[in-house]
Amino acid sequence: MSVDEENVWLVDAEEEWAAMREHEANGRAPSQQPPATLRFVPLADFVAVDEPGADPLLGDPDDVLIPQGGDVMIFGDGGAGKTTLAVDLAFHLAAGVPWLGIPISAPVRVGVVENEGPRPLFRKKLRRKLDTWTGSHVDDRVHVHDHPWAELTFADEQQRAFLADAIAQLELDILFAGPLTRIGMNEAGTLQQTRDFAALLADVRSRAQRPVTFALVHHENKAGDVSGAWEGAGDTLLHVTGQGHGRTRLTIAKARWASSWHGKSLNLVWAAGDGFIVDDTERDDASIGDDLLAYVYEHGDSSWREVEKNVTGAAAVRLRRIRDELLTSGRLIDANAGKTSKGMSLWHADDPACPQTVSLLVSQPGHTDTPSGHNGSEE
Repeated sequence: MSVDEENVWLVDAEEEWAAMREHEANGRAPSQQPPATLRFVPLADFVAVDEPGADPLLGDPDDVLIPQGGDVMIFGDGGAGKTTLAVDLAFHLAAGVPWLGIPISAPVRVGVVENEGPRPLFRKKLRRKLDTWTGSHVDDRVHVHDHPWAELTFADEQQRAFLADAIAQLELDILFAGPLTRIGMNEAGTLQQTRDFAALLADVRSRAQRPVTFALVHHENKAGDVSGAWEGAGDTLLHVTGQGHGRTRLTIAKARWASSWHGKSLNLVWAAGDGFIVDDTERDDASIGDDLLAYVYEHGDSSWREVEKNVTGAAAVRLRRIRDELLTSGRLIDANAGKTSKGMSLWHADDPACPQTVSLLVSQPGHTDTPSGHNGSEE
C-alpha cells in the first residue's frame, strides 16, 4: 500500500468512527453501527500520543487505583460499611485530599445515586457527614440524585439518556451508584451478563461524551467473594469486610492499573464523622481471635478458607494456631469434627443456630422449640 492509499484508508476509518459516534448521540447503540474498517498504527506512533485521561482519580500516575472513564466496584456483606466507605471516598475525591493515605491529585466532581432505603435517613447520613467534615469545601462538587427516589435503572434506555444529560451538565467525573441489584442488574450475573451491564455503563458514558467513572456498590456471596462474575469485568474491586464493632477491613481485590495495590489490605478504625483511619499497629492474638469469632458469628457454617480470606492481621500459620486455641477453649465449634470426608464447618459457640447447640436443646426434656433460623438438622 502506498503512503497516499494508507492516508485515504485512515481517513475512511476516522469517518466511520465519527459516524458511529453520531449514531450513538442520536440514541442508537454502538453495536448497531460498527465501523466498516479498523485502524492499526505502528507501536511507536501509538505510544507517542500523550492522550488525555491517563491521570488517576485515586492513586498516582504509576499506580492508578481508580482511573478516569473506568468501572469500579465496592462490595461486601450487609452491614460491612460499604455505603459509609463509599461516601467517605466521595468526600475525599471532591475535596482533592488523600484517602486512607492514597493520593488524590485534584478535586473532582462527584454524583451519588442511592437506590435503597428511605430518603430521609440518607439525607440525615449525608448531613452528618457534611457537618463533621473538616476537609476543604465539597458542597458544590457533590450532587445527589433525589427524584424519583430509588427508581433509577440503567436497564431503561430513556433513564440512561436522562442520566447522561445530567452527567454532562454537571460535568461529573465519577458517579457512585448502588446497590447494583437495584440499578438494573437483577441477577448476580454470569460473565456475559456482567459484560452486558458494563455495556450499559459504556452507553451512558458515550452519550454523556465524558470519561465518567462509575463506582458501583454490590454485595458479596457466601464464600466472601464478589457476587457474580465481576472479577472479569471492570478495573478495580474494593472488598469491604466488617471486623467487629468499630473496625473495618478494605481489601484491594483487583487493581488492573495499580499492581502495587493489588491484593493489599488496610485495617481501618472508625473515626468521627463517619470516617476511617488506617490502623498500622501490630495486633495481638486476642484481638485477632475476637475478629475471627465475630466473622464466624455473622457467617455461621463458615469453611476455613472463608475465614482465612476474611480475617486479617496474622500470617496463615499464626491464624491457624489462634483458631486451634479457640476450638480447644470451646469458644469456636467445628460441626464437622470427626467427619474426615468434610472440611470444617465453623460456628461461634454462642450462635443459637450452631448444630451442637441445637442438639443440646433438642435433647433437653420437654423441649419442643427449634432456635430461630435453623431447621434442627445437623447436616
